[in-house]
Amino acid sequence: MPNSSGLKAAINARCPQCREGRLFKFKWWNIFNFAQMEDNCSACGMRYEVEPGFFYGAMYISYAFTVGIMLVGGLVIYNFFNDPDAMGYVIPITLISLALVPANFRISRVIFIHLFSGVSYRPNK
Repeated sequence: MPNSSGLKAAINARCPQCREGRLFKFKWWNIFNFAQMEDNCSACGMRYEVEPGFFYGAMYISYAFTVGIMLVGGLVIYNFFNDPDAMGYVIPITLISLALVPANFRISRVIFIHLFSGVSYRPNK
């Protein structure tokens, strides 16, 4: 059954056109293959990379998430750990940012394809 809303399709990383086919070949917790995307939708056949280099734009979304992670991490460290020295910020924020790379990558690509691909929902395609 297709996802009834665009938000649900984005959360489940589904095709923006039919909301059925998966965007990624493997589940998000497979950290060694988190970046492998399907070339085409298995349900409607839509090509996900609508033009060469299409997903370079997702880097801007990824950058915004990374900045947000670093700001929130810095504020948490400052408020709960009594403003430690510089390495008290650098090490935990770097480790957290690196641990969230797979999630950040996938979320930014899903948001980018759903918002900026120019593809509209066609349930019968």
